[in-house]
Amino acid sequence: MLTKTYETLALHLYKGKLNPKNLYSDWDLKSKSIALSTFLEKAIKSKTVATTFNELKPQHFVYNKIKESLEIIDKYPKYKFDDTQIKDKIILNDSTKEIISIKKKLAYWKDYTRKDSVTTPLYDVVTFNAIKKFQSRHGLTPDGVIGKGTIKALNFSKDERRKQIIANLERWKWFPRDFGEDYLLVNLPNYNIVYINKKDTIANHNIVVGTPKRKTPIIISKLSNLVFNPTWTVPPTIIKEDLTPSAKKNLEYFTKTRMTIYDSSGNTVTPENWDPENSKSYRYVQVSGYNNSLGLVKFNFPNRHSVYLHDTNHRDYFSREYRALSSGCVRVENPLELADKILQHEDKSWTRGEIDTIINKKNIKTVSIKNNVNVYLLYWTNWSDKNGLQFRERYFIILTKKLYTSLRD
Repeated sequence: MLTKTYETLALHLYKGKLNPKNLYSDWDLKSKSIALSTFLEKAIKSKTVATTFNELKPQHFVYNKIKESLEIIDKYPKYKFDDTQIKDKIILNDSTKEIISIKKKLAYWKDYTRKDSVTTPLYDVVTFNAIKKFQSRHGLTPDGVIGKGTIKALNFSKDERRKQIIANLERWKWFPRDFGEDYLLVNLPNYNIVYINKKDTIANHNIVVGTPKRKTPIIISKLSNLVFNPTWTVPPTIIKEDLTPSAKKNLEYFTKTRMTIYDSSGNTVTPENWDPENSKSYRYVQVSGYNNSLGLVKFNFPNRHSVYLHDTNHRDYFSREYRALSSGCVRVENPLELADKILQHEDKSWTRGEIDTIINKKNIKTVSIKNNVNVYLLYWTNWSDKNGLQFRERYFIILTKKLYTSLRD
């Protein structure tokens, strides 16, 4: 009985209580396995069962910061606040009764420290700065304007946040134990990608990810090559939902988007001879260039979803707060800088000037990646850092409630 109990607890710590494939259809994670006899033998001989359990838990820096956030939130007192509702945005120097409940919530979460004016309805400078700190901790634009997004975040209770943290700890047990020395790590809800080499952060970029209807899947892969000045072959989903409806309305769509139509034999088809009723039978290719949908570079890695990292012709999207705007692929801000860092680790003779020369010549060039650069498109919605508890909300209600309910059951 003791051995069976040890095995159950050890596996829960090592790979989690739940199988992500039973929860999510687009999480491509390999099942983790481990021979526990070695750990059990060590635990019995050295009488260090607790130590061996600790060794089985994820060791990654992010997991430890999530665990730290659980320790922090458990120190917060119990409370019951009613939901705050607003009709219009609240800006600096406004006076409204809702400010009182907002101040109390900010004080609870330790963003607001001036207790003497908590009961006044004035949106003063102290509260304005507290709101900006709160917004920053929740991935919101820290502009001090109290809108629906800020109110939604303020209305989360301690219990809801605690469940969110526990769900994230479970998710991290599904992820690989060893990320390798050289890897790209995407956190989808945080709209962020980092390039890690030997535990150092070499690059940090904003990203745009898939919409709720065309979500970016969870993927673990290896970087295979970079393509400069890529063409773009339109994928089936976009043919069905975007290209066909637009082209039906106006055949100039093909000219405006610089799209070439090919039939099944590889012959070029003019827009006038294009058959919209059989639009799926054609191949559509957009010529390369600065305004190509993939921009100036894409980063390929094998996966069943045909997803990759790439530049974009919608570079203004990176300044937005909500960046779940793509059709599934991950768009990277300033991607040539990322490409430069990766290639310099691949071969020190590479220079940014060489990349610029390739771009300026406008020739399509594929550069293979020989080093082992892992790619992780992952999902976690909280952690702690020097600024306090961090929370992100993308898909939170659907994913975390579903996961936490399964954990409880």
